[in-house]
Amino acid sequence: MEKPDCETTARLCDPDRFFCAMLLPQTIRVAAFTLIALNCELSKALVLPVSGTVTGPMAGLIRLQWWRDVVESPEQGRQSRHEIAVALAGLLEGGIVRKAPLLTLIDAREAELCRFPDWTAWRSAMLDGAGMMQRMVGELLGIADETILTAVTRTGAAFGTGILVRYLPQVLLSGRMPLPEEVFANVGLSVHADGEALLEGTRLETIVSLLRREGLAFLPDRQEIRQARLAMLPAILARRDLARPPVATGAARGVGDRLAVMAAGVMPTVLWNGPHAGSAHARKGSRAP
Repeated sequence: MEKPDCETTARLCDPDRFFCAMLLPQTIRVAAFTLIALNCELSKALVLPVSGTVTGPMAGLIRLQWWRDVVESPEQGRQSRHEIAVALAGLLEGGIVRKAPLLTLIDAREAELCRFPDWTAWRSAMLDGAGMMQRMVGELLGIADETILTAVTRTGAAFGTGILVRYLPQVLLSGRMPLPEEVFANVGLSVHADGEALLEGTRLETIVSLLRREGLAFLPDRQEIRQARLAMLPAILARRDLARPPVATGAARGVGDRLAVMAAGVMPTVLWNGPHAGSAHARKGSRAP
């Protein structure tokens, strides 16, 4: 059986990022698909087995270290004949992507695997994880202004938070723990409780409210969005996901979401169609030391 290529992996594993990538210039789509596929591979390390309470995160750490070695030595990726590693090696050797952001992305996944102690650590990991994924897309688009790239990074973090809200029950039941340990205290649980306990009673609603606050705080303002339209497309989905409760297992993305992203991809003024009042206020509240 032939191994799936990066485009297929991206489409099946991460349809939202894949859909946004389809609106990018054709010249950079292949690179974007490779980054999305890589992120899917890294995410596999975050799902602990049933025996995770006994074995700890060691298996995940080993997987992440393998990818770290591939980034540091692309030739190792080529020799492995792993489809995604080979494609990634090509991007690195061609100077299309840099090592530093890839290593930052891997470090963020490792931070989740070892669990976040507080919201500060969680925010940093969101910016270095989902945020860095989007920043790399911005760099593929040729954006070099650091202020704009910072806004693109925040968009990625907001998108990642929205996706977490959308699929939170499924994520927690899968064995991942993408929340800071402070959340357990917020809902009256010990940090040793499992993900299923976080879904009981009104706890899920409380956690979603906390995540919604954080996600809105990440979202850039309208002017920042307009400066890097194609790099900011995930902001459309972030805004929508942060306004809704989690979906049922297996629920597909609605056609309205896709049409909104498509419209924003070709019509800049659509990207902030409708008020987004409160984002700056939320950002100040969430970022307060």
